[in-house]
Amino acid sequence: MTLRRKLEGEAEIRATAADVLYDIIKCQLYHIPHAASDFIQSVDLLEGDHGKIGSKSVWNYTLGGKPYVIKSVLEEIDEEKKYVKYRGIEGDLMKEYKSITGACHVIPKDNETCIAKWIFEYEKLHPRIREPTALLESWIEAFKNIDEHYHGINK
Repeated sequence: MTLRRKLEGEAEIRATAADVLYDIIKCQLYHIPHAASDFIQSVDLLEGDHGKIGSKSVWNYTLGGKPYVIKSVLEEIDEEKKYVKYRGIEGDLMKEYKSITGACHVIPKDNETCIAKWIFEYEKLHPRIREPTALLESWIEAFKNIDEHYHGINK
């Protein structure tokens, strides 16, 4: 039985918020707590420069009322596709997953809306480990909150 999995979810956001969301996820992570503080309390740069491949950040977040920490490295950016991927390197998630990546992909839908997709690819340490569905649901809700909070910035 393979322990490697992929989990995806998406939220529909306003087209006017697409660039803002992409920029926040790519290089302005410190803005996420302003819009989604019930999920992400802080994101701090540890090494490198914001929005640069190889930069490392530490995320403090809450799931189910419990605090968690994950350190990540920015692994991939595709400006044309509005795609950003982070890989977990230390922290609470690494106690359950041999590897885990989280990626954001902002996809134009029509003149008024875009799809903000979050993709987890992970390998569990053993079969009894839970799927990261609560984490995925929190990211989808965060996308909606970011859309609502920052809507209109780039009008």
